[in-house]
Amino acid sequence: MNRRSVSLVLRLAALGCFLLPLVTGCAGSSSAQGTLTLRVWYSTDDPVERGWSQTLARQYERSHPHVRVTLTDYSFEDMNTKLQLALTAGKPPDVAYVTPRGPGIPAYLHANRLLNLTSAAKKKDWASALRPGLLTSYNSPFALYGAPKGSVMAVPTVVAAVAVLYNRRLLARLHLPVPRTLAQFESDLTRAKRAGYTPIGIGNGDGWLGDDWYQTLVQSLVPPQALVPEQRLQPHFSFRGPGFLEAARLLKAWADDGYLTPNFGGLDAQEGIDLFFHGATLFQMISSSENLQITQDEQQTRLPVGVFAFPRKDGGSVMPQSGYLGWVIPAAAQHRGQAIDFIDSLLRPSVGELIRRQGFLPAGASAGRAAGLTRLSSHQTWLNDYLNSLKTAQPGLYIDAAPIANLNATMEANVQLLLQGYEPPSFLLTALEESYATRGAKGSTARIDGEF
Repeated sequence: MNRRSVSLVLRLAALGCFLLPLVTGCAGSSSAQGTLTLRVWYSTDDPVERGWSQTLARQYERSHPHVRVTLTDYSFEDMNTKLQLALTAGKPPDVAYVTPRGPGIPAYLHANRLLNLTSAAKKKDWASALRPGLLTSYNSPFALYGAPKGSVMAVPTVVAAVAVLYNRRLLARLHLPVPRTLAQFESDLTRAKRAGYTPIGIGNGDGWLGDDWYQTLVQSLVPPQALVPEQRLQPHFSFRGPGFLEAARLLKAWADDGYLTPNFGGLDAQEGIDLFFHGATLFQMISSSENLQITQDEQQTRLPVGVFAFPRKDGGSVMPQSGYLGWVIPAAAQHRGQAIDFIDSLLRPSVGELIRRQGFLPAGASAGRAAGLTRLSSHQTWLNDYLNSLKTAQPGLYIDAAPIANLNATMEANVQLLLQGYEPPSFLLTALEESYATRGAKGSTARIDGEF
């Protein structure tokens, strides 16, 4: 499953142990005229991202001639296996870019293998460098796995967010504005179907797009703040509320009415995007980690596209969002001080600009300002839409990411069965409720999903 990986530019630390106040000791010293090697492990399943990350590593070596970067790309699956082995053996990399979902960061925390970055975060004021509240919300779930409450164990540099990609040409041909309410969105689906177009593009062979559709629809009907207890594993929370059932019924109705891509269950997410760019599909739900593919397809087809946050039932919009993968420093890293300075360098506005130019949504507080958006090339105007939607939409939650073993897999599998007509809407709620009932006091480090 090739899905949403995030590329980051690497800026390396100066030589020596000049950041001693931030950590205790600075192992692995090198001579003043020698070369310090900073070992970086990076999670991605995207071959394009791998090439880009390596190019950026070389660029930073040119800027820091006394530092050598060995940036090793691993698939999500390989990273989970290899990093746990390296942590156990006491020979980990200096920095790693890993998933916050099980078994990633939760497993590393459970084994007490990560450096606590709280003091560094305070000294460097990382919270202010990121989008408001992001550092706190990203680290908050880690308390369920043994991290001290209020601590910083990982730092995101890219935002994961769900939105709707649309075909500007078709929307204009149908004389429709961008929908501002759920009723308008449904009306657009009907108009597109009658005109012979595919209303909703989706490749759901791997399950996660149906999952994204469901949780976004739930938050169109239910205020996202009402879902916070689910993230905290509160016993009074239930998936049997009316919004959950209505969202399931809507999805099933859309599938029954033929609004979805034909054979969507046999297409993966990437094939769904490619079909959208054939030009006969009106809407396509996307995650920001698909932006590399969207950029490539748009450049090849020149199809004019835009992005909007999903409309809420009563007006306004909602966008499920969070930090994506996070940067961590193993407790046994050789160059702790340099690793901390390396993370700090990734939060600078210039790096956020580079991330944005690759098509991603930077986590930096300066991202999305109007002055920067105008510098995007003409074929990336949809990214302006994405950034503006992220700025104006009500923040939503990834309700499939609560720290419960198999909750994500349960939602993906049962939404797929719902869309294909094998289960009624009520069964989806029953399955989710049963999965939620397995929650533990400290959550689970079992595999949920490596990606978003």
